[in-house]
Amino acid sequence: MGMMTLKVLSESEIEKLHKETLRIFREVGFKVTHEETLQKLKNAGALVNEANNLVRIPPEMVNDLLTQASPNMIQTGLNAKTLNVGGDNRYYTSLIIDPFIVDYNEGVRRPVLEDVRRHTIIGESLDRINTMMRMEYPVSDIAEPDSYYKTMEVFLLNTTKHISVYPTSEENCRDWMDIMEVIADVAELDIEKTPLMSIAMAVTSPLQLHGANIEMMKMAMERSYPILSTVCPMAGTSSPYSVAGTMQMANVEALIPVIITQLYKPGHPVGYGIGPSITDMYNSHDLYYKPEKMLFKIAATQMGKFYNLPIFGEAGGTMTWRADIQNGAESFAYLLASHTGGQNIIAGLGSLHNANGMSAEQIIMQCGLVDMAEYLARGIDMSEEKMAFDSISKVGPGGHFLDDDLTMELLRSNEFFHSDYLDLSGGYDLLAMGTYEIAHNKAEELVRDYKSNVHEKVQNAVRDFFLKKYHDKKVADK
Repeated sequence: MGMMTLKVLSESEIEKLHKETLRIFREVGFKVTHEETLQKLKNAGALVNEANNLVRIPPEMVNDLLTQASPNMIQTGLNAKTLNVGGDNRYYTSLIIDPFIVDYNEGVRRPVLEDVRRHTIIGESLDRINTMMRMEYPVSDIAEPDSYYKTMEVFLLNTTKHISVYPTSEENCRDWMDIMEVIADVAELDIEKTPLMSIAMAVTSPLQLHGANIEMMKMAMERSYPILSTVCPMAGTSSPYSVAGTMQMANVEALIPVIITQLYKPGHPVGYGIGPSITDMYNSHDLYYKPEKMLFKIAATQMGKFYNLPIFGEAGGTMTWRADIQNGAESFAYLLASHTGGQNIIAGLGSLHNANGMSAEQIIMQCGLVDMAEYLARGIDMSEEKMAFDSISKVGPGGHFLDDDLTMELLRSNEFFHSDYLDLSGGYDLLAMGTYEIAHNKAEELVRDYKSNVHEKVQNAVRDFFLKKYHDKKVADK
């Protein structure tokens, strides 16, 4: 059975990109503002300029550290489901909160606490979703800093799935470490052996790794938490103004967390992931979901496989906030790129509005597009049985296949495409709901019928933990 594949780099171009990556590490280097790491790099053979914290690494050292990295990472959650991220395995992550929410009735608005609850419930309830991704944004109906803590509390009260954390500071990361330790203790789990969450670690373009991010990586390495490389070079401002140049910059930056992690703890899992964007030179806007995204995603999966690393990246969304044809076309293009390339973690289902917004409906609509992308990516089964000579011979000219043996055998299989989240009526039912309506009704149904899967003892421990954090104790009752 031939799988659908999409490639944008030839084998020689992959080798060329890697060769230029080694050249940049050797001749240009990157800046590290962390004394312990600088010393480790120096001891391992890197050239360290202590006057400006610039590090240059010889090719043999880069290659040696990359070969020590694990080809897979294990993720789990309170639901006890084990995700083996790597190889041909594929998992999906749902968004929980973003700077803007696209409300089915109100349109674009700022997030409120109820959005966190609803989106967590939807992600927890959908079988398609394997992990949850809660960005560190405040809600508009609770004052900071309590806003951050309350959204964490509501999120953790309603999910048992693996959590991807995007910490904004060492303090914020420590809060996540502390609450996960409380949860693990109540759930009688070994915190050092149970990867309940992953830590996203940013490299600042161009080519800078700050001490705070290294401290967060060290927190992850103290436990079993995988590290997700998060690099977002912007063509024209923080990376060269060319597709190839931005891909080159992204590749170098994606490997920096891998190299640093292996320096501290060989074999600790780190995902290869990039998220380049484009600078609009007319107005300086950052454009995240332009069509170049598809090229970057395919190239990223090719390079991730070249380095034999688990591949992490966004699902891809859309430039628009509307549920329209542009949304569907862009979302599907990026999801298809992820699938055909072999991305292991497809993160951020629900994203739209140039990666600044999300909606409950978008999560579910994209689940429908995932169904389609998975179906197409698997290709055509050309086995002898399905080539169907026996059926064709038996029916012959002028017959029909309604009660043919092959029809009966495959009638309720996944031989042909189906999704509960798309309108597949073909116009025969003029009252059939459109995709946006289907998604809205499904979201309402999931939220209405939800009862938390989190054990009551864990819920009580979570509430007690956050009660001590609140400046305004009345927030605990919201």
